[in-house]
Amino acid sequence: MKWIKTITDLKEHIFSNKERVSNRKAEISNEKPRVIYSEICKKIGNKLSQFGFTYYPSQHKLKLFSEDKEYCLEVKFSSSPDNKANQYIELKGSFSVSSKGLRKFTKANPLIDYWNGTIIGRDLGVLIDNDKGNAIWNLANRNDYELALKIIPEICKNDLIKYFETIQNNEIVTKDILKGDFDLGRPSATTQYLLYHNDKKIAEKYLSNYLKVKKELIDEIYTESKAKIKNEGIPDFFAMGHYGYEVALLEEVYELNLK
Repeated sequence: MKWIKTITDLKEHIFSNKERVSNRKAEISNEKPRVIYSEICKKIGNKLSQFGFTYYPSQHKLKLFSEDKEYCLEVKFSSSPDNKANQYIELKGSFSVSSKGLRKFTKANPLIDYWNGTIIGRDLGVLIDNDKGNAIWNLANRNDYELALKIIPEICKNDLIKYFETIQNNEIVTKDILKGDFDLGRPSATTQYLLYHNDKKIAEKYLSNYLKVKKELIDEIYTESKAKIKNEGIPDFFAMGHYGYEVALLEEVYELNLK
């Protein structure tokens, strides 16, 4: 198993893959990377089917729905175009939790044209060791192959399903957001989540706290953006950029009172 935590780690990983491609020679082998990759994804899917997951082989992903079908947990696998038979066959995994109700609400109440239905999306590596980064397995290595086949179903069964149940509890998620222990990736997505599940005061509290915590990083851009929006009006489309600009837009579009 390999860990990718920093930009340097990622660059070295990409370079090593490209180097394998440049050194590739014609060879005869029964071990086709796409076959090995598809095989282990299917095996993992079979192991998790007894816990309610449905495996979709054409997309190499699993889905688990809440009883009311409101929430969906998705585990998705991916590989590399630079795989080389008998040397390197990459397996990466990620998970996400989405809400049908959140998606419907944000489509009806977008930030200009931005809407979101995903509560969280992370690499499976966070369930193994949150401090190490993203986990990558080399399936051409027998030890890595066996580890992936053992570890991934275990963390999904023992940790991910429990987390999926927790993330469905709005009170817990809202509390963690206000404590600064959780967000949906961006102020825009987090604010939309809070507006969907709570009243405006909760969203205002979150963004006010966000401004205080990030004051040195976003205060100047936030102030400049507020003035620009006041003079020029709300833009025609939402372009993700500086968080200070994003907070100013959220305050204006959703008519929030930030302290």
